[in-house]
Amino acid sequence: MESKKQFVVSRIGKMSQWQKYLTFMGVILSLTSGVVWFVSDDLMGKPIQEFSLWINLHGIVGHLFLLILGMALYHHVQLTIRMKKNIWMGGAFIATSLLLIGSILALFYGRGFIHEQAHLLHLVSGTLTGVVFFLHIQIGKKSFIKKPFEASQTSITV
Repeated sequence: MESKKQFVVSRIGKMSQWQKYLTFMGVILSLTSGVVWFVSDDLMGKPIQEFSLWINLHGIVGHLFLLILGMALYHHVQLTIRMKKNIWMGGAFIATSLLLIGSILALFYGRGFIHEQAHLLHLVSGTLTGVVFFLHIQIGKKSFIKKPFEASQTSITV
C-alpha cells in the first residue's frame, strides 16, 4: 500500500463564511474609499461635494468594521489565542485597529494641532491595518494546516 501525505485543516477558531465575506468587503471598501478621499482631497484639492459619496461610504463601512471586529473578538480571537495560532499577526491587527480607532476619535474631537496630526495618523494607521489584515489572513491560513500524516493513520477534523 502506497502511503500518501495528507494535510488536515482545522475549522476550530475560523470565522464563518458570511463573517469572512463581510470582513473582506469591509476592508476592501474602506481602503478604496479612503484612498479616493485622500487622492481627491489631499492630492487634487477637489471640493468635498465632488466625492461626498466616497466620504459617506467610508464612514458607514468604518462603523460596520467596528461591529465585525466586535464579533471577531468574541469567538475568533478567544479561540485562536487558546490554540496559540497566529497570535503575533492577530495582535498586530488589533493594535493597528486600536490606533485607527484612536485616530478617528482624534479627528472628531481633536482641536488644532491634534486634529491635523490625527489626519496623518489615520492615513498611516489605515494603511497599516489593511496591510496587517492581509498578512494576518495569509499567515493564519498556514497556521491552521496541521503537519502531514500518513494515509493509514486516522484523523479527526472538526
